[in-house]
Amino acid sequence: MLSGCASLMESGASLLGREPVPATVAGLPLADLGTLDIEDGACAELAEAHAEGRRVSGRRLREQWLPACAARIEQAREARRFDQEMDRLVEQAWQAQRAAEREQARQRAERQRVREAMEAARRDAETRQEANRKQDNRTRLRERLADAHILTILEDVPDQPLAFSLGQPSERSLKNFLACLEVGYPNQGYQVDRQDDTLTVTALQADMLRGDVDIRARFVNVWDTWMLEFLRVAEMTADTPRDRFMLAQNLMAGPCYGIDELLWRGDDEAHRG
Repeated sequence: MLSGCASLMESGASLLGREPVPATVAGLPLADLGTLDIEDGACAELAEAHAEGRRVSGRRLREQWLPACAARIEQAREARRFDQEMDRLVEQAWQAQRAAEREQARQRAERQRVREAMEAARRDAETRQEANRKQDNRTRLRERLADAHILTILEDVPDQPLAFSLGQPSERSLKNFLACLEVGYPNQGYQVDRQDDTLTVTALQADMLRGDVDIRARFVNVWDTWMLEFLRVAEMTADTPRDRFMLAQNLMAGPCYGIDELLWRGDDEAHRG
């Protein structure tokens, strides 16, 4: 009996001043310490004692473990908040950088669009100017051709397509050809000889770079065309279809060819002659 009482007295004495460990410290369950990566120190001691259901010294609990664990929890929370804030700032800076890059790309694209629009507008203006210039040149040429004296002289001569070989009419007519010569090389008058189907026209003292020279051309009316049979400029004579074509082409290059854009048809045939 005395032995049993002694055992109870010892057990009661051992419980004096000892307290159970609370399940929560600083608002955090001890079971969740891992969420803040707390694995040692006072918090680990508390978590172990709580998990085992052990009582601990009340004095040590209140004066050491609980304050130390609470401070560790707050420190971990502050570190977590700092990391989160740094992550937020890094994400914010990255998003700002991306936004800046997108804005720079948009501005580059806008500048490129403006440059391309300005270049297109410049090309369009140049195209219009060139078209207007060509149209003005054609208008002036038509006016000058209409005033050519040779048209009055040949008023009774039928105006048919010019040809360099049989059956190969060009887009340029006889009178247009002679008027172009007059516009390009002003002369001192004409000698015209018309016999049956043959027409010979001589432009006297035509003004050319080599001086004042006569230009003589003979045409034959055949198959509803005036075929150029003979062409002479000063001492230069073109007898073959090829030579006549080349000489006529050179004569037309300045005053008309490239302005009225009339082309020679049957060029290949003329060259083969």
